[in-house]
Amino acid sequence: MDNCIKPKFVFIILQTRIHRGENVKKSIMSLTTAAALVCALVTGCGTAASSDNTVSSTNTTSNTANAGAASISGTKTSALGLNAVVNPNAMPKPGQVVIAVDDTYPPMEYTDPSNPNKLIGFDIDLGDALAKYLHEKVVWKPTSFDGIVEGLKAGKYDMVISTLNDTPQREKQIDFVDYMSFGQVIVVKKGHAGNIKTIADLKGKKVGVEIGTTSQDALQKEGGIDVKEYNTFPDAFQDLADGRLAACVVDEVVGRYYVNLQPNNYQIAGKPFLSEPVGIGINKKNASLDAKVKKAIAQMKKDGTYNKIYTYWFGAQ
Repeated sequence: MDNCIKPKFVFIILQTRIHRGENVKKSIMSLTTAAALVCALVTGCGTAASSDNTVSSTNTTSNTANAGAASISGTKTSALGLNAVVNPNAMPKPGQVVIAVDDTYPPMEYTDPSNPNKLIGFDIDLGDALAKYLHEKVVWKPTSFDGIVEGLKAGKYDMVISTLNDTPQREKQIDFVDYMSFGQVIVVKKGHAGNIKTIADLKGKKVGVEIGTTSQDALQKEGGIDVKEYNTFPDAFQDLADGRLAACVVDEVVGRYYVNLQPNNYQIAGKPFLSEPVGIGINKKNASLDAKVKKAIAQMKKDGTYNKIYTYWFGAQ
């Protein structure tokens, strides 16, 4: 999942199922509706002021990423009616929690297509909801994904909520509070799956991944694959559509998003693999915050807040 604004595909989801350790399954709005969205690939850079109710952006990761879908996907904004507060220059201080996010990853975290100065998504709602339980203001800090863990270790923010897989390698560097789980999928151009069914079948082929992701780690660990790195997945999917790649490997939640939105352009090859938990990243030196966030997530799941957010973005569990 990175600085001037990158081009991005636009999506809208009606329903999904994500159970910890199980496959993701989605049903998307009609293809007619989707077709109206798929035409949007835009680029740009913007600046806006920060306030308690709007997103400020020298946000170099994505500002206009989903603008083309404003007429439809803009109907999804926030499960809780909250407006994310964003400050690219925010630093941890008493009374506020600074959360790093790479806001180029629909449906988890992205720019509202109807308002380029607003962040929305499942993770955004989850993070904003924490303010109530932590009794502190939440401020979002757009951050390139490939450096997001190092920034946390360096104390540039308090936590990371950005579809961050909880892996053994990352656990050596930071602590995690897990909140969901999903796997990886191989996406190919429609009708071009050939003999691709598993990650081993990608050997000798050029495959796109977003830099710094679990997908990249999986391909490099497998070996023998011509891995092409991208700053954002939409860039990789564009090259896949143009025939420059044999496949892309992405988080399942994102892969199915693309495939269901553009069924005539893409398909999933084989079955999901490498299912891993997704969690909130916290600096190992901040054991107190780690404990508070664990308690907050447990409370959110107990009092129905988590389920409300989940259902709004993905449908009933």
